[in-house]
Amino acid sequence: MKRIAWLTLIAAMMLVGTASAAYVAISAPQTVYVGDSLKVTGTTIVGGLPKPSLDPGFSTEIILYYAQSAKREVGRQTIVVQEDGSFSARFETEGLKAGLYSIELVDPTLSTFGSSSTKQRTVTLVDRSGILTMSSPLNQDFDGSLDLRGSIGEIGDAGVRILIEHDGLIVYGPEYFATDKNGAFYAEVPISEGGSYEVTFSDTKGYIGAVVFVVTGTPGPTGTPAMISAISPATRSAPAYFEVDTRSGTVTIATSAGIDWVVEYIDEDDNLRKVNNKGMLEAETVEVAARGGPVYVKVYPMSYNDSGTVQVSAANADSVTVSQTAPGLFGDATPTPAQAAPVPAVLALLALLAVVFSRRG
Repeated sequence: MKRIAWLTLIAAMMLVGTASAAYVAISAPQTVYVGDSLKVTGTTIVGGLPKPSLDPGFSTEIILYYAQSAKREVGRQTIVVQEDGSFSARFETEGLKAGLYSIELVDPTLSTFGSSSTKQRTVTLVDRSGILTMSSPLNQDFDGSLDLRGSIGEIGDAGVRILIEHDGLIVYGPEYFATDKNGAFYAEVPISEGGSYEVTFSDTKGYIGAVVFVVTGTPGPTGTPAMISAISPATRSAPAYFEVDTRSGTVTIATSAGIDWVVEYIDEDDNLRKVNNKGMLEAETVEVAARGGPVYVKVYPMSYNDSGTVQVSAANADSVTVSQTAPGLFGDATPTPAQAAPVPAVLALLALLAVVFSRRG
């Protein structure tokens, strides 16, 4: 009897331990083209249960490994569980080798997640850069336009999407150009100065490749557009978040100077970009091709020792506001609302006296 009782107790303890383990599941696309962002999403909700099995604010790391031969870590991100039980992370694949990769969620205690959880996924990175051939010269004289001629195998007449960056800023596009049945294309894109231009090619499937052109010329004069702005405190651990309500066309977004700021932004096509080209004496500036929708901006100091108030300004925009919803879009924790202040001691004493005197009466 004693033996049976002990076995029953052990079985009960095992059931309690199993029941206390949380459920978590991650998902990711099976195939990603090198150069595109790899977005990993997750949930802690089991089936139709009304609440997540992990508390909002729970965080751990998710790791990207190159797993084609020997397993090797190539990226690491922190995920934070949101109110609805969801979380996400994003890995940039530019510069990574083609092949098989493994995405793995770190169990902080090795027993936090239950056995039914999905903590690992595999993804294949495909390099399409080999199907792009340029016939226009990579070195051109400045004449007010950039000559883009070439062909892309395998896409036929489906069209090619072109995005042009100069000194880390988007100066043209993204815009689609026609291709013929052989994938050939031609475009003359207006530019205002010489220098280095990185041209990114993609299609409806995703990223194809990028080519750098060097244009010899003299910068032309530019005017200073009127800008609107908003301010917010920012530290490395508590970034500032803004929403820019854009107008159609090129939108210029700039920070204040005085601190070496890092700027991340998500455009209308859900592309995440990061800019840190200046030091503390100059403002960080980005240019975004917009269609009139919202662009979300995240700003924080480059140094963990710096903190301050950042002013984010935008030209060709209707408004710039501090955003409470943007942290979730960047995969960060949503700021916790300040708790209500406690009732002052004097008011609490008066309330107690009122109760006492009312009872005496």
